[in-house]
Amino acid sequence: MDDFSNGKDRYLENINKKNNNNKRNNADKKMMLIILLALIIGWMGFIFYMSHQPASVSSGQSGRTISAIINMPIIGEISKPILTSSIGEFVIRKSAHMFLYFVLSILTFKFISIKSIREHNLTSKIIFRNMAIALLIVFLYACTDEFHQLFVSGRSGEFRDVMVDTCGGIIGLILISINYFRKI
Repeated sequence: MDDFSNGKDRYLENINKKNNNNKRNNADKKMMLIILLALIIGWMGFIFYMSHQPASVSSGQSGRTISAIINMPIIGEISKPILTSSIGEFVIRKSAHMFLYFVLSILTFKFISIKSIREHNLTSKIIFRNMAIALLIVFLYACTDEFHQLFVSGRSGEFRDVMVDTCGGIIGLILISINYFRKI
């Protein structure tokens, strides 16, 4: 009878450990969701702030970025012919667009994935679905961003910028999803 009692106690102890681990994992997941949501909202706010700059301020920021890159060793020498040409500011501006939405897509994908992917239930279908949702969010935010620019002095809303933003998002999603596909 004593052996049965010990086995029962160990069994109950294992169940309690599993329950405690699940509670801890759920708390960790909730905290990560809150952090990611805050980062997404903050990043969207940063994009909004940058888009709200009048054309003169935005142009000045591009000029300072070009100067900083040109003054870098090695990279500056390589990029100087392009950045000092008439397309230099265009390249910097579009690169900034791509980078901003690259980051937004990664944050959004991670947020969606934490809510839906369980390590033991990882499928390519879920990954592609999460990529599609994240890309849709990036595209829609890019559309609202360009619409917002219609009301900013000296700025204009351009559909090609929406496409550049979306391309940045696609690159981010491809890079982040590689890690998830390796786990399958």
